[in-house]
Amino acid sequence: MSRHGPIFIVGAPRSGTTLLRNILNRHPRIAVCRETEFRHYVYRRRAAFGPLSERGNRARAVREYLALDRIRRTSLNLDDLARCLMKEGDSYPAFFSSLLRFYMRAHGKQRWGEKTPDHALFAETLLTWYPGATVIHILRDPRDVVASLMDMPSFPNSAFGNANLWLTFNRAAIRAQGDPGYVLVRYENFVACPEQEVPRLCGILGESYTDEMLVPKADPTADRPWFQRAESPVTASRVEQWRARLTDRDVALVEWFIGSGMEQFGYPRAASRASLAAIAGGFVFAAQDAIKRRAGEFPAIWYRRAGCTRLAREEAAATQYHERILRLSARQS
Repeated sequence: MSRHGPIFIVGAPRSGTTLLRNILNRHPRIAVCRETEFRHYVYRRRAAFGPLSERGNRARAVREYLALDRIRRTSLNLDDLARCLMKEGDSYPAFFSSLLRFYMRAHGKQRWGEKTPDHALFAETLLTWYPGATVIHILRDPRDVVASLMDMPSFPNSAFGNANLWLTFNRAAIRAQGDPGYVLVRYENFVACPEQEVPRLCGILGESYTDEMLVPKADPTADRPWFQRAESPVTASRVEQWRARLTDRDVALVEWFIGSGMEQFGYPRAASRASLAAIAGGFVFAAQDAIKRRAGEFPAIWYRRAGCTRLAREEAAATQYHERILRLSARQS
């Protein structure tokens, strides 16, 4: 049975969510917004913002949220968007859908959607909020995810830290599998046979497949290197890159730490069992890395944990730390 409501793409970071977003966004009827982080920046602060049915609360949420760089980078008319949110966004579900419908109309399309990996933790809520919606959960080999995340400044630098992130996101997303709107896409199958997988998805979504969906197209909002890489043609070249990018020790640690989760999702183990010394060393390194990151991210973490609504300040604090890590990495390489 096909689905005709909004479309949400979720999954662990570096699992192909951006690739899938780009492909669906090329459909002549579908507009899939880039990462809004709505759950992180708005819904998690609902106690601080208060009910959006009250105009003053809504005005504060609109002002703070639209001050984020990630929203400014959408190239939307923010004055018009603010007026739209003030008119329509009188609850948290209405606020989110108003934002995405505005994005849809700005691109001259008829169906709206969004891609934020973090919304894997929010999948059940989205399906409750929007009857008829589809949550597409894209799943990738955790070893490839761990290898890729280690190159990203906003994620842990340890095998345990990134393996835990993969497990947390995917276990949260799959809790929605009992809902008819839940759809699982396996990254390895998708990139191996996009000519089959994309039409299959279109059928689930109740849309006609068009060849242009698999034709790369420059997107001016792709202002990050990882977004730009996802604009390339679909290829299976990144499948099992972990074999070259991870050490045998890291593979063993990942498989020891989340082995049962890997097998639950259909990824067999490949390494010998990690030694007790390697496991102990992995935990020590993960703890040191976590402490180092918490210290570097302290201002942003304080804003988040305090439920503070000064969203742009939190975003700026996190961005400054991540850019500093990128500069240090560039100098070391």
